[in-house]
Amino acid sequence: MSNNKIIDLFLNPKSVAVIGASKNPMKGGNRIVDNLVSNNFKGKIYPINPTSEGELFGLEFKKSVLDIEEEVDLAVFYVPNRAIPHILTECIQKGIKGAIIEASGFEEVGEKGLELRDQILKITDNFSKIRIMGPNCMGLTRIDGDSNGKDNAKGGLFTSFGVFYKYKTGNVAIISQSGMLNGGYLMYMMEKYPDLGIRYSCSIGNKMDLSEIEFLEYFIDDPTVNVIAVYLESFKDPRKFIELCKKARKIPNKTIILVKGGITSQGQKASLSHTGSLAENSQLIKAIIKQSSVIQARNFFELFQFARTFSMLYREKIIMPKQGNVALVAGSGGVGTISADLIVEYGLKFPNLDESIYNKLIEIFPEWMPPNRFALVDIWPAMEKAMMNEINPGNIVGSVYELLLNDDKIEGILNMMFCSSRFRTFNNYENVVDHINNHSKPIFFWLIGEIREIRKVSQLLNEHNIPNFPSLEDMIKNFWILVQDSKNKNKS
Repeated sequence: MSNNKIIDLFLNPKSVAVIGASKNPMKGGNRIVDNLVSNNFKGKIYPINPTSEGELFGLEFKKSVLDIEEEVDLAVFYVPNRAIPHILTECIQKGIKGAIIEASGFEEVGEKGLELRDQILKITDNFSKIRIMGPNCMGLTRIDGDSNGKDNAKGGLFTSFGVFYKYKTGNVAIISQSGMLNGGYLMYMMEKYPDLGIRYSCSIGNKMDLSEIEFLEYFIDDPTVNVIAVYLESFKDPRKFIELCKKARKIPNKTIILVKGGITSQGQKASLSHTGSLAENSQLIKAIIKQSSVIQARNFFELFQFARTFSMLYREKIIMPKQGNVALVAGSGGVGTISADLIVEYGLKFPNLDESIYNKLIEIFPEWMPPNRFALVDIWPAMEKAMMNEINPGNIVGSVYELLLNDDKIEGILNMMFCSSRFRTFNNYENVVDHINNHSKPIFFWLIGEIREIRKVSQLLNEHNIPNFPSLEDMIKNFWILVQDSKNKNKS
């Protein structure tokens, strides 16, 4: 069976056996079955436990997978590691093609774990009889949407023992050696960024068999995935990883973002105790990342923030910046000064405005404070002039955006927006959104002001896939990341 077919079996099984299912709501085996049932898994679910009787969430307990009359595609193991060899043998006898082992206690614990791994290698005939995901992982998440392609989540596949109740389908796929990224942190990010749509999240753990390679290959070919967010502590096959990343680079709507753990000596020690990953030379790691030309994030927060930005822009078919020519609209001279420093630090630049655009801006601004000839616009003097002439300042904001967006040299706009219930007419948020929706350039917002009003404005922008950020530097950094990705795609 090809790699794509086996990954498709894991992500789209018609039936799942949960080995270690339990009536005790405190146990992971209970939560896995609960996640499958409550999140509308469309296939058949079989709770397996030799000591349990009756039903679990309306499903009849089975003593063993051998007691199931129908075919089973996937088995999820939530049992102690010592019980796995015997149960795995039964799964092979049953003809099950895939197994997710969520238990720990393998390479990461030393000699006894290695002996258990060798047992599994022998039982599976080096994974030719059954393919394995894990061990020491939190399984898979697949979030389905409406048949019409809308972002409304309609359930899917949830084999993690985490709790999922608020989520949105989207175009982001996650591959992670940390179970946290298919568990607690994923739930946290879904709360923090409710607009961040996840298509898949795959916790690969120790990578005894299936690794980042097979999942990366699948997601690159999957048209529902635009952004692939990856956390690795080791590379299973560096050459293949580079090859796949180069393949993705040639696809206009694919971006791979990587967080690599274990770069320092202390991090390498931590990864050995976590997933049993062998230490990799830091120079080798840098070479792999450089050759692959992936976007590198420094931490999980950046990983998800970058993923969110790319996800939003891909959904709106935004034209990505290539040169780093950006405009900034601010309501403060001090913000403009700090922004200019950060713009230079990140290798971006304010281009000089087209002469016709500049002349139109002069008409908007007061004589005592004309606009800059380069694309840094302190909009407050123009708003003061409007108020003196009894003109709605919100109209001025829209006019400035329109002018800047029509300048061919400007690839996108960064904005400082002050959010206050008393000054809504100044910003005219809906009018701003209308202007942005009529253009294909990226428009970013840094929102400051009243917390409650920031949330309202952020929600409005999120509904229209307009990225907004909690800090000035986050906004600039995320624009810079778009430029880096464009440069990577232009590499031969």
